[in-house]
Amino acid sequence: MKNISQVVRVLFMIAGLLAFQPAVQAHTDEYLDEHGAVHGGTMRMSGPYHLELVVEAGKAVVWVMDHANQPRPTAGAQGQLILFQDDERIVLNLAPDGDSRMLAEDSRIGATDSPRAVLTLSMRGQAPLQVRFAELSRNKDKAGAGHEHDHGQDDHAH
Repeated sequence: MKNISQVVRVLFMIAGLLAFQPAVQAHTDEYLDEHGAVHGGTMRMSGPYHLELVVEAGKAVVWVMDHANQPRPTAGAQGQLILFQDDERIVLNLAPDGDSRMLAEDSRIGATDSPRAVLTLSMRGQAPLQVRFAELSRNKDKAGAGHEHDHGQDDHAH
């Protein structure tokens, strides 16, 4: 009787994990680009965090949130952002700034809605996380709606 009870518990645990799996799979870069940005930036996921990068003239801000987009404390965190702009590689040290954000200020930073960057973030007492921010092909399609090039057809449409 005891073995049957353990088997039933294991089956319920497996069913629970399988039910949770679609939610985990929904956190792709494409999904986050469509639904995730809370502060108008580019959202990515790493470990237990949603990380949103906002790049403005002179500064880069990384917002740290959980999977429900609730702020996570950044006190004691350390970070490095490698930002690629205009064929330049800008290495920035991030420092906690407020309750749930990391900040780097540098005059070389130009404003952009589609940053290319690599973030390394060490939250207090945790192993470092790394995430890449890059423009996705769907963003390129939006930006290129009025582009000029030849597909070899006279009547193609986008």
